[in-house]
Amino acid sequence: MTAKGLEIEGTWEEIVSHSDTLAGCQVRVTVLSGPPQSPSPDHPPRFRPASGRSLLRHAGTWSGDDLEDCLQMVYETRGPLEF
Repeated sequence: MTAKGLEIEGTWEEIVSHSDTLAGCQVRVTVLSGPPQSPSPDHPPRFRPASGRSLLRHAGTWSGDDLEDCLQMVYETRGPLEF
């Protein structure tokens, strides 16, 4: 079974904004001819709800020695929850 790849389409600036997610991954870049197309009212852009997949890739990979300090800072600076 092969994992389906992540497909990202956009301008170079939009692609580069995903550099943290793509760091260390093998990527293929295809440059499309012509200027970027803006979505037409007949065909709204595809919406992909966020998933935790990008976070799960980093689960268990903490390599710093300041976890306790960071956790303490979170406890000290968090505010009350408002609904």
